[in-house]
Amino acid sequence: MRIGMVTACYKPVVNGVTRMVSLYKEHLEAAGHEVTIFTLGEPDPDDEPGVMRSPGLMLGDYGYYITMRYSSEAQALLQEMDIIHCHHLFMSVEMAHRYGRSPIVYTNHTRYDLYTGSYISLPQPTADAIMRQVWPEFTDYADVVVTPSASVRDVMLEFGVRRPIEVIENGVDLRPFHNPSQPLSKTDLGVPETAVLVTYIGRLSPEKDVDLLLEQFAIAQDVVPNLHLMIMGQGAARADLERLARQLGIANSVRFTGPVAYEQVSNYLAAADLFATASVTEVHPLTVIEAMAAGLPVVAVASPGIVDTVVSGESGLLTTKPDGGLAAALVGLASNDTRRQQMAQAARCASERFDITHTVQRTLALYERLRDERPDLRRKKMHGRRIFDAERLKPVVDQLGKLLWPAEKELSSRRWFLPASTTQIERPHDQ
Repeated sequence: MRIGMVTACYKPVVNGVTRMVSLYKEHLEAAGHEVTIFTLGEPDPDDEPGVMRSPGLMLGDYGYYITMRYSSEAQALLQEMDIIHCHHLFMSVEMAHRYGRSPIVYTNHTRYDLYTGSYISLPQPTADAIMRQVWPEFTDYADVVVTPSASVRDVMLEFGVRRPIEVIENGVDLRPFHNPSQPLSKTDLGVPETAVLVTYIGRLSPEKDVDLLLEQFAIAQDVVPNLHLMIMGQGAARADLERLARQLGIANSVRFTGPVAYEQVSNYLAAADLFATASVTEVHPLTVIEAMAAGLPVVAVASPGIVDTVVSGESGLLTTKPDGGLAAALVGLASNDTRRQQMAQAARCASERFDITHTVQRTLALYERLRDERPDLRRKKMHGRRIFDAERLKPVVDQLGKLLWPAEKELSSRRWFLPASTTQIERPHDQ
């Protein structure tokens, strides 16, 4: 089977989606399938075989690219795929629909409704209004939507997604976390061996709420002085977070490692006792699964994605009240070695459910079914056709205009969002 993986970024930024796409490529190829990754950006000398890049414009410093079209070579190759699997909502699903000629699967990896409010100064109701229009419109280009957790499926249904949804959990190669190649000790990391070491892994950016984690850690350490925190990752918020740690008086107990090569993550986790996150924007975080595989109980906010992975009271502690609840959970586990060890064993056992071999098998079964049924040939929006319905977009444009601009500018704002000339555009083939 020829499988096209479509993503908006694929290195040099290494994030959860990139890791997952790379891992799936490796396992699908090992099963005898041919996988091509379609992405954007300049050619990368570190790209493995099977990566097809089209020119794009980098969006800020986040590692994501935008473009109006794929290269002619990518367009032609995409038409040869038997299945196209998209891993970003933007610069992915519509491109696959435009150029592909096969069933399209879209996996939703992101709580776009919450990200919108983090990166743009919009009230949450406005961000929700945008996503109630955008999520259904873009997912309509796919034949099946995959969510990595049942709770995120419910979120997407609430936002009006109309396509069939299947739940297939994110998969992880558990082996390096069960048996790290060169496990580090607390001493190796400059942490006292008697300390209880909490770790966080992820991008240091506003939507991850690492500032809240630092504040809650400071409260917990006031009760349990031997508590230490290791923050692994890089991002635009790092300097602000280091400044906050100094302001909270915990700088001597918090270590920012900076970016850590993925091959070394399991070695760092071997020194830790707990994993903690304050983020509520995850859909099914790989870092949580990896921490559980390393035998770390998880302290987190009870939010979609997390609640599908961690059983509170068994493999970790979840709270519905982040402000205070995270600190209480940290204190509860840091001060009870026996309970922490019991949860460590339960977390490791629970991680087996997310072994990459299981999720790849379920994904391949979905591919085979779509190849037999060919739902793409029965779509209202056929391959290669781009349709923008002005009447359907007008209500949300009017609503956003009232929220974002003064009344006297309402008309011009509506024109900015939706030019009258874009009632319907059809392009059988876009070169």
